[in-house]
Amino acid sequence: MATQYHKGVNFEREIVHKFWNNGWAAMRAAGSGTIAVLVPDIIAIKNNDVIAVECKTTTKDRLSLKKDITQLLEFSGITGARTYIAIKFLREKPRFYKVEAFVLKNKYTISVKDAYLGFESLIGEQMML
Repeated sequence: MATQYHKGVNFEREIVHKFWNNGWAAMRAAGSGTIAVLVPDIIAIKNNDVIAVECKTTTKDRLSLKKDITQLLEFSGITGARTYIAIKFLREKPRFYKVEAFVLKNKYTISVKDAYLGFESLIGEQMML
């Protein structure tokens, strides 16, 4: 049985592959959760567009992420990167949440019922219907 650590690493690798498969250069920041300041789990770049993603996996239906969101905002302020939280809820597809939206709403808990972006929306390549 996979540990929570391995589930997280596998989720990060899945997202990195999605970026590469869509023409982005992407990398995992190994050990990103082991230092005092936030280093996002994934950094992806295409044509000077930088996306930083903090990934979480959970078996719960909600997560409180105030510290992660605050630190991602600080990272964005320094780098200019677009910042997102990616969550893999149990038996669900990956969901992406723009960090600034939480600050605007003064809400730092993410629920499985909250609106989210799919990967295609994240990279700006969602097809128009």
